Amino acid sequence: MDKSEIAISISLGSLLVSLGGLLFTIHSSQKARRIERARVYDKVYHDASELLVYNYKKKIEEPYRSEDKFLEKAVNEYESSHWLEQMYGFNIDYPEGVESEEAKRDYRKKVSDEYHKYQHEKHMDSFTETMGNRSPVFNLENQEYAERFNRLVDHVTHNLSYFSPPVVECWEKMRLLTPKKVRHEYVSLRRVNESACEPLNEPIEDPYLGILLIIRHEYRELNKPLKTKWAEFWFNITSIRYRAKRFFNKKREWDM
Repeated sequence: MDKSEIAISISLGSLLVSLGGLLFTIHSSQKARRIERARVYDKVYHDASELLVYNYKKKIEEPYRSEDKFLEKAVNEYESSHWLEQMYGFNIDYPEGVESEEAKRDYRKKVSDEYHKYQHEKHMDSFTETMGNRSPVFNLENQEYAERFNRLVDHVTHNLSYFSPPVVECWEKMRLLTPKKVRHEYVSLRRVNESACEPLNEPIEDPYLGILLIIRHEYRELNKPLKTKWAEFWFNITSIRYRAKRFFNKKREWDM
C-alpha cells in the first residue's frame, strides 16, 4: 500500500468518525428536545385535563337537596357509606312514625331508590352541561377557573417553540377571537337549534377549547408506553393488509 492509499484510508476513517460524531450529536440533541418537550407538556397537562371536566366535577360533587331534611340527610349519608353498607343496610336517623322493622325497611328502600334516581339524573345532567359549557369562554368569569386557564396560556406563550403547530395555531387565533365573540357564537347556534326542526351541528371555531383538547391528546401521545405504540403499529399494518385483501377480492368478483 503506497502513501496515497494510506492517506485516503486515513481520510475515510476520519470522515466516518466525524459522521458518527455528527449522528450522535443529532441523536442526543433530538433526545434532549423530546425530554424537554415532554417536561413542558407535563406542566400544562394537569390544568388542561382539570379544566375540561371542571363543570362536570363541580356538578357531581353537589350534595342531594330536598325539602324533607330527614330524607336529605339519609341520602347523603347513603352516598358516603361503603358499598357493603349500602347493600346490607346502614344506620340512619328515622323520622317520626317510622318505628316498626317493616316501616324502617321501607324507608331504607325509599332512601336507596331516591339516591339511585338522584345519581342517574345528576350524571346525565352533568354530562349534558359539561358538553354544552365545557369551553373556557363560559367559565372565565370564575376566578379559580380563570387563574388556571391564564396560567396554562402563559406557559404556552413562554414555551411556544416546544408546542405543536395545532397548539400554536389555537394560540394565535386566541389573539384574534375574544371569549365574548366565541360565546356569542355558541349562544346564537343554541337559539337557532331551539326553533329548528332538526339540530344543526355546525362547528364553531373555538381556539380556547381547542388548545385544551390538543394539549391533553398530545401529552398522552408523548407518554404512550412503547408496548402500546407497537400494538397500534402492528394493528395499522394488519388493517392495511386486510383492506387490500378485501379490495382485490371484490375486484376479482367484479371481473368474474
